Amino acid sequence: MLKHPLVPVTLCYAGGVVVAAGVAVPLAGAFALAFAAAGAALVWERGNPWLLGLLLFLAGVVNLTSRTVVLAPHDLRTVLGAEPVLTTVRGRLVATPAQRLYSAGDRETTRTLARLEVEAFEAFGAWQGGVGRVVVSTPAPLDEAFFGGRTVEVYGVLQRPPAAWAPGLFDARRHFRWQGIHYLLEARTTNDWRLAARRAQPDRPPLTDRFVRWAQRALARGLTVEDEPLRLLWAMTLGWRTALTGEVAAPFMRSGTLHIFAISGLHVLLIAGILTTVMRVIRLPRRVIGFLLVPALWFYAAATGWQPSAVRATLMMTVVVAGWALERPGNLLNSLAGAGLVLLLWEPRQLFQVGFQLSFAVVLSLAWWLPPLEKLRDRLCRTDPLLPADRIPAWRRLLDRPLHAVTSSLAVSLAAWLGSLPLAAQYFHLVTPVSLLANLLVVPLSGGALTSALASLACAPWAGWLSEWFNHSAWFWMAAMIRVSEGAAGLPGAFAYVPSPGPLHVVAYYTVLGMVAAGWLCHPRRRWVVAAVACAWLGVSGLRLWLGRDETHLVVLPLGGGHAVWVDRAGSREDLLVDCGNAADAERRVLPFLRAQGVNRLANLVLTHGDVRHTGGGLVLETNLVPTRVWTSPVRSRSPTYRNYLRLLEGGGARWKRVVRGEDLAGWRVLHPGADDTFTQADDNAVVLTRDVAGTRVLLLSDLGRAGEAALLEREVDLRADVVVTGLPVKGQPLSDELLEAMQPRLIVVADDERPATALAPRALRERLAAGGWPVVYTSDAGAVWLRCGSGVSPGYW
Repeated sequence: MLKHPLVPVTLCYAGGVVVAAGVAVPLAGAFALAFAAAGAALVWERGNPWLLGLLLFLAGVVNLTSRTVVLAPHDLRTVLGAEPVLTTVRGRLVATPAQRLYSAGDRETTRTLARLEVEAFEAFGAWQGGVGRVVVSTPAPLDEAFFGGRTVEVYGVLQRPPAAWAPGLFDARRHFRWQGIHYLLEARTTNDWRLAARRAQPDRPPLTDRFVRWAQRALARGLTVEDEPLRLLWAMTLGWRTALTGEVAAPFMRSGTLHIFAISGLHVLLIAGILTTVMRVIRLPRRVIGFLLVPALWFYAAATGWQPSAVRATLMMTVVVAGWALERPGNLLNSLAGAGLVLLLWEPRQLFQVGFQLSFAVVLSLAWWLPPLEKLRDRLCRTDPLLPADRIPAWRRLLDRPLHAVTSSLAVSLAAWLGSLPLAAQYFHLVTPVSLLANLLVVPLSGGALTSALASLACAPWAGWLSEWFNHSAWFWMAAMIRVSEGAAGLPGAFAYVPSPGPLHVVAYYTVLGMVAAGWLCHPRRRWVVAAVACAWLGVSGLRLWLGRDETHLVVLPLGGGHAVWVDRAGSREDLLVDCGNAADAERRVLPFLRAQGVNRLANLVLTHGDVRHTGGGLVLETNLVPTRVWTSPVRSRSPTYRNYLRLLEGGGARWKRVVRGEDLAGWRVLHPGADDTFTQADDNAVVLTRDVAGTRVLLLSDLGRAGEAALLEREVDLRADVVVTGLPVKGQPLSDELLEAMQPRLIVVADDERPATALAPRALRERLAAGGWPVVYTSDAGAVWLRCGSGVSPGYW
């Protein structure tokens, strides 16, 4: 640790931040302990190293706790609570509202997001003081009069950000919590916004906004249309996130090249390299170069809106440049620890943000793995040292530099991929082996695009014709990047969706990775430590798999009038998705959920009946997950969407089958409908399934109506079930009293939803089930319901 003195300092401080995040620590008690540790360090000299470590640990506890607990009497968490409130909020715009584009087929919609530092809110016709920061969401672009620094009043629904809708999905509440934001204000239209009266308002937008607008115009000069390459060029050069819609970002995400659009280390390193080269050409001294370079880098961070990734990269580069300018020996690990310590002192909540973790994990992996990989490269590629230079073959001399460049890039790509691998799986459920090769091409192309864009901005004020030339060059490089990323993402095995490994696996991975990179495998005594940690990790993982070998997980997903049931058994051959919602729900909800479970191809898809609320998303799943088997009801439907999908399946060979009562469906028994059933209501023709799952009998009723229930009661002698899942039929109520008596369920899951109003379980149904004493869970109250069937049934709610 003497070689890296800042590493233990940062680890002690970060440890305190982590403990404070997981344990509620009284702020006064933490302060008292910190003062006691400081006093003891002054008295007990020999214990200084331990006491200083404790003091740093407590400093982390105090810093995070002071930023997360309620201190102000008018804190929004105190005065508002957890219930939604319809109110007007007054506050200052922290930054200019940002637009986000969302694509749904050929339709493109805009949503504006803004951050507001709250001053007051309206309650019972009077203004009341409030302290806190909220995110304001509006489904339309705002007028240019609303920009950072202005005080505004916004009318809408103020509520807590939504938690994860289902297991494995994005948790907005957690995401915003670590940014100090605990409330979301939903404004319906731009008319709900107004500038606060009788307030001194800034006359002009912030300098950052004016620079970005000027830079966008400058980079578009000479280009005929505002197309995708130009928008992505704005995103990469200026941090303009509006261009990165889900559809546009998908090939970059799947090829592992999306990082080029974050104003991060790649951008800062390239700018530093360009400026350093120019200043060295004119023979400026090293210290003068450092003195001029650092302000230039911070200007770029400011000009791109002080994005967290830009601030992290600029701070890291400042530390490196300062050491280089002062001719101090380089120490990447120590510089990384110093930059991390400064950032966490400034804002400790950054430790729990994805961008912070990815940035430092990648740089840490580069510090660990790049030196040994380069040594390996040199050992494999070196020529005989005793061989005279003139005896080396000409082809070998010609290949020396290209081979060195390619292997260096490959080493960087491999080290960065190893560093980001578990975090990409944890937060994005994605593993991208193709990124090792894709980045070999995309990173140099992005360097060409960024260099051309920066040259265009430098020439724009005085040489417009030259700026246009650079713009065409930048457009060409960006178009090439798009083609390479799309091609790489389309290669077989390019990417795979995986379930989140969990925090313990992530920590174990980085522990083993660091030990191996440090050369512990080469030391006879230390290699046993590596082996012990790896064996413990693999043993715990294997034990968890063995204990869960007989478990089956059922997840009931409410889908705005329809619902889906995901059945996840050990292995994947008998995994089953029952219904998928309409096309919009399938794309926005069901597909992300399945990918978060690590589903790359769906084993079995059941479409219970032709209701578009249940089966309209079949084409979405067919396009993205290509179900191995598709099972449908034998009864014809009038739904055009459903019929179009069935016509598509007709050319798919034996993977589509209509099932009737008495047949087997991937281990489930079909109870309904019969081969000759033709009920007038589509809900009464729904496929009904049952199965004994590890001693727990499960019955899936779909949206079965009263006529279908009557037929089921007439045909089946034994309908007993431990768990019953039902939706809401279009007409009447589900679960007649006769059916309930026949089933005798231990748990009923009613798949209803808050929106639209017709999807909510009616009061009469709730009162009837409550009067009968039946145990019921409504998904409109609990969210998605997760059931683990093994030794009994363990429910969970989202």
